[in-house]
Amino acid sequence: MDDLKRLEFLRQLALEGDSANMWNAGEAVGLDRAATEALAMDLMAQGVLEMASLSGGVKLTASAQSELEGAPSPEKSANLASVLEGIAAAGNLGLDAAAAANLAADLATLQAGLKRNPPLAPVLESCLKAVGAALDQAGAAGQELKAQLMPFLK
Repeated sequence: MDDLKRLEFLRQLALEGDSANMWNAGEAVGLDRAATEALAMDLMAQGVLEMASLSGGVKLTASAQSELEGAPSPEKSANLASVLEGIAAAGNLGLDAAAAANLAADLATLQAGLKRNPPLAPVLESCLKAVGAALDQAGAAGQELKAQLMPFLK
């Protein structure tokens, strides 16, 4: 099962709250019954879901809640990846060699972090702050790029 579908399924269960039902959630995200059952069993084995009733009732565990809190929405992840590519394409932005190398490393870490399931929010936040600080040092060109990055900074 792809990570996006897994995350959609967990978000749907979270929306259903205490009355979450794996069959309803699976149907809502476009899974057939076999795929829903396979995904739910896999999530239970990972400790992300707990069975609440034999009719498909499930509960998200604390692990699932923290995963959902740290996961950017698919749209936000795609937008951030696009912004990061633009920053990387801009080159060293007049930064000294060490600052340019650090910026490149932070961008690579962010791009890799967005592929992780679940993304580690503290890692993303730290790297975003470091990229923002580097863009502050880069003058006018850096400020234009930082303006694109602002929606992702906390």
